[in-house]
Amino acid sequence: MNLPTAHFATLCKYAGISFIAGAVNHGFFSGERSLLTAGIGVLAYLLGGILEMRASPDGSQRWVDLLGLGIVSSIGLGFFTGGLQHFPDSPARSAWVVPLGFVMSLLAYWLMQGRDRAPLRTVLGYGLGAGAAVLAGSLIALQMLTGVDDHDHDHDHAHASSTQAATAASAVSAVSAAVRELRIEMDDDMRFSPSALTVVAGEPVKLVVVNRGKLPHELVIGTAAELAEHQREMQSGSAAHHHSDSAISVEARQSREVLRTFDKSGELGIACFQPGHYEAGMKGTLTVSPRS
Repeated sequence: MNLPTAHFATLCKYAGISFIAGAVNHGFFSGERSLLTAGIGVLAYLLGGILEMRASPDGSQRWVDLLGLGIVSSIGLGFFTGGLQHFPDSPARSAWVVPLGFVMSLLAYWLMQGRDRAPLRTVLGYGLGAGAAVLAGSLIALQMLTGVDDHDHDHDHAHASSTQAATAASAVSAVSAAVRELRIEMDDDMRFSPSALTVVAGEPVKLVVVNRGKLPHELVIGTAAELAEHQREMQSGSAAHHHSDSAISVEARQSREVLRTFDKSGELGIACFQPGHYEAGMKGTLTVSPRS
């Protein structure tokens, strides 16, 4: 294989792995963009494999192996590298993505390239030993990352005084039962459930925000421009002034209730700006419909 072909094939394969890793980190199988990203990654990886095979037609690799197992290999490598890269951002997901990626990549590699070089017994021994180490490391990392509170995210709204909390609780209790309750759950898979909310302009709504994870999360509500600005502030470390009327912070295994009224109809966004959470896909929409 000449140098240009070899280099281009390598670029395709590594770019494909990177695309799949990106899809894993930012919501794999949870949206059209992530599915498209993963699909492009698989195609790029297969293109690199096809170039290598055509340049070195020694018969050691079959087309069926390349096209079939190449998909398993690309996804496995994407899972493994993507999970490692963003373990601190999404430990609950990475804890199973990394071991699964290891197993998939090993199986595909052996079936594609190693059957003539290593007997099954050797592969099983290596797979069980190394796989157990990868799994153990993932579980240890998960425990370490989910067992430590993150105090670096220092919004003013995250540290409301006891007087403010009591006042808010009294306000919620004073609302009649006719006020519509909107429940939003958050978890360590970096997702809101539901991620698409709808309210009516001028209608009082009781937001019940539940954190089912082991990490602190928050619900920030705003326009696309406001969320983008807040994200830039967070990245620069200057977001300690964000106001409690647009952000609701909830500690692990806790819940909060807040009364809100959205006066203007339109499309708003919801997001969590704990470090790495928004980048991992913790976002959604809130549609404010005009009053009938």
